[in-house]
Amino acid sequence: MKKYVKIGFALALTLCLINISSCTKNFESINRSPNDAQNPNTRLLLTSALRSLGSQAEGVAGFVKDLYPQYMAEIQYTNESRFMNIIYDFYPIYSVPLQDLQTIINLNLNPETASQIYVTDGGDRESQINVARVLKAFYFMHLTDRWGMIPYSEALQGRANVTPKYDTQEEIYDALFIELREAQEQLREGGNVNGDILFNGDVNLWAKWANTLRMAAALHIRNVNPEKARAEFIAAHEAGGISSNSENAVFRYLSDANNQSPLFTNYVATNRVDYAVSEYLINQLILYQDPRLPIYALPAINTGDFVGMPYGLPTEETSAYNRENVSLIGHRFTAQNAELALSTFAQVEFMLAEAAFLGWIPDAQSHYLNGIRASLAQYDLQEAFTTYVAQPLVAYNAVNGLEQIIKQKWIANYMANGYESWTDWRRTGFPTLDPGPSPQNTNGSLPRRQAYTTEEAGRNTQNYRDAIARQGADALTTRIWWDIED
Repeated sequence: MKKYVKIGFALALTLCLINISSCTKNFESINRSPNDAQNPNTRLLLTSALRSLGSQAEGVAGFVKDLYPQYMAEIQYTNESRFMNIIYDFYPIYSVPLQDLQTIINLNLNPETASQIYVTDGGDRESQINVARVLKAFYFMHLTDRWGMIPYSEALQGRANVTPKYDTQEEIYDALFIELREAQEQLREGGNVNGDILFNGDVNLWAKWANTLRMAAALHIRNVNPEKARAEFIAAHEAGGISSNSENAVFRYLSDANNQSPLFTNYVATNRVDYAVSEYLINQLILYQDPRLPIYALPAINTGDFVGMPYGLPTEETSAYNRENVSLIGHRFTAQNAELALSTFAQVEFMLAEAAFLGWIPDAQSHYLNGIRASLAQYDLQEAFTTYVAQPLVAYNAVNGLEQIIKQKWIANYMANGYESWTDWRRTGFPTLDPGPSPQNTNGSLPRRQAYTTEEAGRNTQNYRDAIARQGADALTTRIWWDIED
């Protein structure tokens, strides 16, 4: 991991400097090199860590995020949606965004560097530290929800520890709850942070995102520690999460080749068009007479009808399907400057609805309806709300309330942070997803986790073996801590 940390860290800063005009419009005044080991600029480090959110390798933008929850299906080469790929590499997340964020914290905590211009340029000390803590928590929750046990308490120490131990997922979640609570308390007091391309330096929105992430984390663990889950959720809710669409945590790609959407690269820049909207999603939207359908998907060119791509077909059975006879992903999501929603007001309302369904807070129905309203408003479809929710399939029914809540949350989270939808499926079983006719390596189901990179077995052998001994086989079928048997 030593090599990855060193090289990845340098590359992140170099790329951000080379693409100085495209990283953020606020870079004009920065003329100092962040690559000098003596003065890494914290403004650039934050922007680099935020840019990684939209990276397929370092962030949450890989196509798996939309394949596992079946928002889309592969048209021709179906290896990924048949789960033939077992191993996924977490090194880039450690070596780029997490290392950037840890460096911000270290520089601000060190009395010898905290007052230097390359550090103060990033904003006031407390804001820099606590924004970095929130973003670190997001990345670590993303990591542990994908792989389970991961290096946490001994990670990001550079040469001081190149073979960090794996922490249990319970230990990691306990630490993340503390990080998010403490960070939002500090951020509530105000301040300024520079290089912020997510919330444009608004530390109050960072505090709201911290509380939103804390609510999500609480729901993740509700099956394994319901008392802690309830207490953490209520405390985060009372502290205040995202409360309107104007506060959504959204990563925005740019209209230039260095910062464009991965789907634009696939659809337009390379003209591959490997992905279409899944048959399951299209059928559900048609069944619900959902007004988001023509935004989410395009009519098939050949017929003018909405036709989903069957999920997980063997490659030899895909010859009947092509980009002209299935529904491709809507233009809004394949644009060069598309947006990637990380957390939204709609998601918050659906989380509140789930909490109410569990009896933690009152009024599941109101929060459920508010979630639908917020999602429709994201697409300027407010006028369709009354008709949509009056349908028997959509109108709230407490008997199957949890399924309705998670189903509508799944629909609202289309082409956003699909890893969260995969997490919802693993912990609730909703929506009911069919792995297709020929899944591999999963015993006929969807994956429950992803396997570690093979390099860990050689680089960090004993800690890797200890993790496998505690967690279970390094396989797609092994359930992580909060993903308990029904």
